Amino acid sequence: MFFVTYLRRELRRRIRQTMVIAAGLAVGIGLVVTVTAASAGVRTAQASVLHALYGIGTDVTVTKAPTRVGTSGPKHFFSPGAKAQHQDFLGYPLLSLLRSSAVTSVSRLHGVAAAAGGLTLTDTRLTIPSSAEISSGAPVPAPVSFRVGGVDLAHRGLGPFASGKVTSGRSFASSDARSNVAIVDANYAKAHKLTAGSAITVAAKRFTVIGITRQPQGGGAADVYIPLARAQALAGMTGKVNTIYVAAASATGTTAVARAISRLLPSATVTSSASLAGAVSGSLASAASLATDLGRWLSIAVLIAAFAVASLLTMAAVARRVREFGTLKAIGWRSRRIIGQIMGESLVTGVIGAAAGTALGLGGAALVRTLAPKLSAIVPHAAGYTPPGGFSSIGKGGTPASAPGPATASTVAVHLTAPVTVTAIVLAVALAIAGALIAGSFGGWRAARLRPAEALGRVA
Repeated sequence: MFFVTYLRRELRRRIRQTMVIAAGLAVGIGLVVTVTAASAGVRTAQASVLHALYGIGTDVTVTKAPTRVGTSGPKHFFSPGAKAQHQDFLGYPLLSLLRSSAVTSVSRLHGVAAAAGGLTLTDTRLTIPSSAEISSGAPVPAPVSFRVGGVDLAHRGLGPFASGKVTSGRSFASSDARSNVAIVDANYAKAHKLTAGSAITVAAKRFTVIGITRQPQGGGAADVYIPLARAQALAGMTGKVNTIYVAAASATGTTAVARAISRLLPSATVTSSASLAGAVSGSLASAASLATDLGRWLSIAVLIAAFAVASLLTMAAVARRVREFGTLKAIGWRSRRIIGQIMGESLVTGVIGAAAGTALGLGGAALVRTLAPKLSAIVPHAAGYTPPGGFSSIGKGGTPASAPGPATASTVAVHLTAPVTVTAIVLAVALAIAGALIAGSFGGWRAARLRPAEALGRVA
């Protein structure tokens, strides 16, 4: 009881010094919490972007690059006739095709939990004017394209479709494998006024919209998802896929799984989730580097400065209390008891600094969420993503011409969040208390060296 009473009296008597030490610790801890929250937000944004394109739970993607540049794009040619023509077809994918049997072979490898095939295509609608219209110089209507993703209904938990959440209607069922049913991305549905129960045309076939899905970061790898078997049949690619999505049995086994797939399919491109994250560029990547590198070292520097200031102030306080501690020793207090008293005062100071630092960190995280500008992520299309734009057009004089192939990257707008986790708060509190105890240990070391004669010699 005396310990607590003495502790309270000493802290109140040196309230200014206590608050200065606590404030220094609070600034360091607040910065740590803010940087940790910002880093977590950047990681969440990166994962969200990748999940939108490659799917939650996908650890490895398997694709196959075209054998020659320009050979995998759509090669549809049409000749103008007496009447205008309307064409609707599924274009070939950006990447070369793989046999569906490869999916089964990959799924049997050691360390593979599941494997699913995917086929991402471009549905293109062309209006070809008649010969007379072309001769008269009438403008050629621009092609209309949207992305179509074939979903392996046996493994709906893998691939880009797995990242979305069906907000209305229903999801796919195993019985839909041969049915003309579709699930539409929410943004595409809003732009074209589609709802569950609406009809949509894919490759000149009528599909019923059974659900609307909302993808992370505003869009996934396709605008319209249909069963894989129907996508293969409509595109004339039965038994073919252009991407294999693989889930590893354990997070630590991803590298071994990627190597095994490379040995099984030597001509394929095997990409892990880690390398996909490393390929993301743009302001999001810059923010990640800033939060990871500069933020981390800045936090360490501020913490070291806070600990040093706290230690110096505590030692200076002990120096001013020479007579007090010497007198206590003269009346029978042992060095261990005096050190315990100093450590108790330091512990309380650390708790105050931890509370204030946590509050500062929460405020800093809130400022990051409020003031941070929208970031952009440039994501490579290394997993079978086929953006709109791969189509054939009508050249001068009615001569069909092939349009340039699709781009190899997309820019995705990302809103940065700064989630503060319980782990970050616990770490901050532990650091504040540790810093205070370190400062107290220096003060206790100095107090332990005091001798009663020295203290009594300073008594006026």
